[in-house]
Amino acid sequence: MESIIVHPKNAMELSALKGVLKEMGIKFEKAHVKSSYNGQKVVKKASDNKNVKPAAAKPSKPKEQ
Repeated sequence: MESIIVHPKNAMELSALKGVLKEMGIKFEKAHVKSSYNGQKVVKKASDNKNVKPAAAKPSKPKEQ
C-alpha cells in the first residue's frame, strides 16, 4: 500500500491527526528528525540522485513497418 508523509504545523494538528488515525484503526509510526542538518542531508541525497545521469542507454531499434 502507498505511504504518505505528513508535516503538521503545530502540536494541535499533530494531535488531531493522531486521533483520527487511531479512531480509524490505521497503523502509523513516529519519525523524529533531531536536527535540521539531518533533514537537509536527506534532501540533498535525494536531489543528488535525480541529477545523476543514467548509464548510457542502448540505442533503440527502429520499428519495422
